[in-house]
Amino acid sequence: MRAGTDNGETNGAWAIGQLARFASLRALIVAAGALPPLVEVLRAGTDNNKSNAVTAIGQLIKDAATRAPIVAAGALPPLVELLRAGSEGDKVIVMAAIGELAKDARTCALIVAAGALPPFAEVLHADTEDAKASVASLLVGLATEMQLEISALQTERDALA
Repeated sequence: MRAGTDNGETNGAWAIGQLARFASLRALIVAAGALPPLVEVLRAGTDNNKSNAVTAIGQLIKDAATRAPIVAAGALPPLVELLRAGSEGDKVIVMAAIGELAKDARTCALIVAAGALPPFAEVLHADTEDAKASVASLLVGLATEMQLEISALQTERDALA
């Protein structure tokens, strides 16, 4: 995949996505250095290669231990861009992936900073009822996690006072 050929990107991202279906391999895939090339494909690959890369990241993100490295590799901005301009299938995978990331309150602020809220709002106004329900659930999750983080910070502040 690092060679940069279209065929290499297609096959590499597809293969990683297939391997990442197995939970026992996800951390190994991340440790082997698969994230930087996947993120690069998300940024600059062909539409087909982006679909393969988002599918791979969508599988990898199911493991809580891989979420922070995915964010650290810079995946959020290109994922949000796929929310704006990707295929409908890619958008569904991205919404699920961001939903997984939103389970961590520390990541919620990064999701908002990456600009995910405007594309979510567009889905609420334009897409199918299933998509609307998914986005509404994701937004509730974001709000809940952020409120929990605020509550924790207030508790810490009060304990120090």
